[in-house]
Amino acid sequence: MTAILHTPILKFGSGERKSCPGKLSRDAVGIKALKNKVRYTAVILLTLVAVGVIVGSMLWNRVEQQSDWQPFVLTPTAYPETTGSNLDGHFYLDKIQPIFNRRCIVCHGCLDSPCLLKLTCYEGLLRGARKVNPDATHLFAEKPVRLHDQPSLAAWREQGFCSVVEQQGPPEERPAKSILFRMLVAGTEQNQPPFDVQPLESVYKSVNEHICPCEQGIDAYLKQRPTAGMPFGLPALSPEENQRFSEWISAGSPGPTADVMAEVEKLAQPEVIARWEAFLNQQAPLSPLVSRFIFEHAFLATLHFEESQGEYFRLVRSTTPPIQVKNDEDGKQFVVPSPVHEIKTARPYDTPYLSGVDQIYYRLKKVTEARAQKSMFVWQLSDARLKRLKELFFQVDPVSGKSLTPGYSSHNPFEVFQAIPARSRALFLVENSHLIVSGMIRGPVCVGNLATYAIKDNFWVFFVDPAHDPSVLKPELGLQSWNDFMDYGIKGNAVYNEAYNRMLDKYKPTGYQIDDVWDGNQENSNAWLTILRNETNATVLRGRQGGIPPTFWMIDYSGFERLYYSLVVNYEYYGSVEQKLATWEFMSRLRQEFEDNFLRLLPVDDRQKYRDLWTRGIGQELLFRMPFPGEEAGQGIDMQGLDPISGVLSKIQRRFTEAVSGPHDLLNPGRKPDVKLTDPVNDFAGWEAAVSTLTMRTQLKFTQFLPSNTFIRLTKREESRVYSLVANRSYAFNNVVFDENGARQPDLDTLSVYQGLVGDFPNLIIDLKLEQASAFLTELNAVSTTEEWTAWKNKYGTLRNTAAFWTLLDWLTDWNFQNRQPDAGYFDLKYYMLLDSRY
Repeated sequence: MTAILHTPILKFGSGERKSCPGKLSRDAVGIKALKNKVRYTAVILLTLVAVGVIVGSMLWNRVEQQSDWQPFVLTPTAYPETTGSNLDGHFYLDKIQPIFNRRCIVCHGCLDSPCLLKLTCYEGLLRGARKVNPDATHLFAEKPVRLHDQPSLAAWREQGFCSVVEQQGPPEERPAKSILFRMLVAGTEQNQPPFDVQPLESVYKSVNEHICPCEQGIDAYLKQRPTAGMPFGLPALSPEENQRFSEWISAGSPGPTADVMAEVEKLAQPEVIARWEAFLNQQAPLSPLVSRFIFEHAFLATLHFEESQGEYFRLVRSTTPPIQVKNDEDGKQFVVPSPVHEIKTARPYDTPYLSGVDQIYYRLKKVTEARAQKSMFVWQLSDARLKRLKELFFQVDPVSGKSLTPGYSSHNPFEVFQAIPARSRALFLVENSHLIVSGMIRGPVCVGNLATYAIKDNFWVFFVDPAHDPSVLKPELGLQSWNDFMDYGIKGNAVYNEAYNRMLDKYKPTGYQIDDVWDGNQENSNAWLTILRNETNATVLRGRQGGIPPTFWMIDYSGFERLYYSLVVNYEYYGSVEQKLATWEFMSRLRQEFEDNFLRLLPVDDRQKYRDLWTRGIGQELLFRMPFPGEEAGQGIDMQGLDPISGVLSKIQRRFTEAVSGPHDLLNPGRKPDVKLTDPVNDFAGWEAAVSTLTMRTQLKFTQFLPSNTFIRLTKREESRVYSLVANRSYAFNNVVFDENGARQPDLDTLSVYQGLVGDFPNLIIDLKLEQASAFLTELNAVSTTEEWTAWKNKYGTLRNTAAFWTLLDWLTDWNFQNRQPDAGYFDLKYYMLLDSRY
């Protein structure tokens, strides 16, 4: 998913092993599939050679640099370094960061921001910009560039980052020497609405080859690219905002003072944090392993506590002990503070026991930077959740004979966490599935259409009940080595699949039944997920949303863990082309495994038919055709006259109840209301009925022109409501890398409509009056050519070069923060008015 970005590349043949217990099934790895893989391997190898020729002279230096990177302990005073000024210590947080939040982190809010300039906090501003993106195509691994991957500004400068603000010299000369301010001035000169957007196209076509002012110098850069001012391709800042920046940069671009940051970092409810830190660092024998398990599954998440509203945290490893809340002689509570000295490692399973570190603690580090929604996902916690975690992990006995202190030599979760009962681990994953899946689709790197192409555009996810899951009932699946679980190669995956099927034959000889689907105890909406792939990014929603999709997954415990560790824990955004391809192919195979799991709920005679329907054309030649258990017995679920998919979904819905699935979806119904688009729309209910006549329908002409995400503010007199139009694109296959366009089936594209804001990258925002709604939908339905789409977009869309743009976006941003807490963040505009995949 979006954890694999830009150029994920298959690693053919990476699964060769010294020993291979078990025999490869003829169906698992067909001769035809292997021949095709050889053919595609040749294409990939040629690609690698071409890349090597292009970047060869630079790569060896980067490899040498990579070997120099060492993990370290980040102390509160090590970074950033600030300068003094006569401005108030609150000036940056009160006057400057809010402008960055609303006008700059729409593009500069993620790890792979243009020029790697990250403006969500003062540390990112001070670090500055660099041309080379470690997430771009390169044959060898580079250094990670997360915001705190270096201990000082000096270390960042050695890694090629340049300052974007001038802090030296006479105050009156600083703005003219500041890259940031000069880019804002250029934007003011060039981007006064209505400005020409034509020059943007060439830049977007080479978006990953951008040239940054650091190398060329700001004067020469702007002379050659006068339209490159900031905000890029968007209306310029106001005179008041520019004046504020001028005043600040003239004063030396100071950040918040230590006293101000101490105030910001102060805990509002320290007793809540103390409770959780005590849980994570208790003396129980199993505790260190449990905390390590939780950390590895939540290290990318933003934590929010119901008992401490408005505060956000990250789970980190630290050299300092937890805070404590004690009582004085009078019985009054007081806090024993303890600063967090975070231990920084490249990957979450790397050993934290660095030189001089004898004891580690799991701590909650308060998040003080602005929240970019595209990279943020929230794990909502509470005292009730704390109680449940205690039940899962500490009201069970450790597995006898398994190590409680496995060390850090192995990175295999099935091996490392053996002492924790498999049922507890599996229940943690399914009960928090939104957290786990969000980690896969919202990582430190934010966009990349090749990565997301490994999955369908729209599907529902269910889970095998841990009580009935063969990989929980028999965690080792009869295999001789835990390495078989995490071998990404073709043969390794086949060995795992064959072992899983043997256990499935043993425990579920006729395949899965409806009772084998985890129902969330009829209250946990994590049991039913809706996944949307929006070309370069993805979204996960709880419950059944957006109408019945064309495909479905059912994930078992071991498959879920393999998927997560492949896409998140083991994934290196700074890794080589080969590593990224290996991850992509593994993800593609896992997708088929989970689709096959769902098909095991269907009658035997229908399973192969739907497998072939879900992957068509050349993609079928690469399928791993494991047999479906129970085929010989002719078993399956009685559909009672319904078509197979509808029958299974009806049974799941009845078992789950609306507490899990959510209410009936009136915007995307299977049975459409008797409404004509030409009928007047008088209220919001009328709008929802009218738009629902266009949703989840194939063979409509306009759907192929829709961008991934469109936000609509619909207004009736003084009342406004918000809706999202989401394009669901259809592909014949998703298992041939680099052939996304060849797989397109535009006639099968559909539209889903949602209440509220869905997606993090709006491609178009529309301000619509209710009295316009009928014409809006009628004209949309009539679109059948690119020219007609452009005319419709220009008529109804709020274009990026118009004076109304920021006003409407600010309104939607405010709505987002007012209505979607604690999950709200700032949106990204990288692909605004563009089809993502073209660029």
